[in-house]
Amino acid sequence: MMNISQWKFPVLCGVFLLMYVVSGCNDDSSDDEAQNPILRVFHAVSDMGTITFLMDESAWANLEFGDSISAQVDPEQYETNFDTALPDDDTDICLGDEDDDGVKDDDECTRLAPGSINLVRNQEYLLVLFGQYNDLEVLEYEKPYHEFDTQDEDEDGDAEDENMEVQFVHLAESLGQVDVYLEPPGTNLSPTQAIGTLSLKGEFHTLVDEDDYVLTLTAVADPGTVYFTSNTFSMKKQSRVIFAIRDSAGDSSSAVKVQFFGDQDGTLTDRNADTTLRIVHAVADGENIDVFSDNDFSEPFASNLEFGQASDFITVFPGSLTNLSLDVTPAGDPGIFLARENVTLTRGTQNSFYLIGETDNWDGIKSTDDRRRLTTHARLKLINGANSTVLDFYIAEPNSNIGTLSPTASLAYRLSTGYQRFDPGTYEIVLTYSDTSTIVYGPQTIELSAGGLYTIIATTDTSDPTAAGALLLDDFVN
Repeated sequence: MMNISQWKFPVLCGVFLLMYVVSGCNDDSSDDEAQNPILRVFHAVSDMGTITFLMDESAWANLEFGDSISAQVDPEQYETNFDTALPDDDTDICLGDEDDDGVKDDDECTRLAPGSINLVRNQEYLLVLFGQYNDLEVLEYEKPYHEFDTQDEDEDGDAEDENMEVQFVHLAESLGQVDVYLEPPGTNLSPTQAIGTLSLKGEFHTLVDEDDYVLTLTAVADPGTVYFTSNTFSMKKQSRVIFAIRDSAGDSSSAVKVQFFGDQDGTLTDRNADTTLRIVHAVADGENIDVFSDNDFSEPFASNLEFGQASDFITVFPGSLTNLSLDVTPAGDPGIFLARENVTLTRGTQNSFYLIGETDNWDGIKSTDDRRRLTTHARLKLINGANSTVLDFYIAEPNSNIGTLSPTASLAYRLSTGYQRFDPGTYEIVLTYSDTSTIVYGPQTIELSAGGLYTIIATTDTSDPTAAGALLLDDFVN
């Protein structure tokens, strides 16, 4: 029997950026301690960053979207809280109500969802922080603890269990009601094989044999209408695994992902999801270009890109994902090669290929993009495409003395930070040679907005070999 309750709270005001993350802890408790309850916690708020889970004002873990934590705990009543550092908070580490006065102070994080939970023996519990920043709720799931027979027949007269327990939770707001299939690879599905039907926020649990499986989500009683099909994965006997069906929210090209955790952990993506690639022209003073892919010169993959322009995200044929060739030519002149690059892409990802360097020495860098937007923060990627020594990047408050600051990032040529979280606000970009105060670019004022995605690429300054330029992309130009 499963019980589910929901806590719903308004979001409070507050902010700053959390500086460290602890995530994905697994339950490694043994069966001889089964009388104590197991508590698992999952972060399913797609438009928020790091969230700290606390028990009785003690921080358990800092969880990113899709992260979980599991532990066996003493049976008793606990106060539970989900806290986060927002841009107006004067802290970047959430340690709870440090002065125990029940009032949020400036140097404390914002409390999102206070509550309590009574944990009893021989039960398992799952808490999910769910929804969106402005519409949060805590889902609480409870089920009996299943104890496996771990002894062989010589020890107790019965063969040890060869099965395992799976629990499914539907947290994907983009999906309606679904049938869940867990079958060996190659199985032709029929409605009678569905192991359960789930609506949003619903749960079920059951036992399955140890085996290799494919997880499929379909329309109810209609296995021909498929919403999600995983690659093959293995399930181990005598394990307990939770499958959280969630929206990807822009962190991949797959609309839905399935996070599994407990005694095994990982991520399942839709094996039928498109893989996408965009081309970005970041060679200063470089001529307009065409880019051809997979040695097909009948039609450009991206055409007539000028400096500072990015193509749309374009679907790449599944058979071309490994060692995909990219040939760069002057626009309209496929007989001259400016660059020839090879990239390998992972199925279901969205990727950018940045053409960088100098007009007589074109180069490239590929990145796999998590383009999830945060309601509370901006996200900014920094790239050194200047074909020079290591550069220090400063994204600082206006009129800052960078001599007193540590760089936001130090990047060698062709390296990138990936997307980093920033408080919304006004900043200045300054680039220097690494470990020096020699400014090669800036200061230039920029605005970062909550929910924004931004990219800054250091480029060669063709008019001054001792300087650099900067190309501002994505929401800077949208």
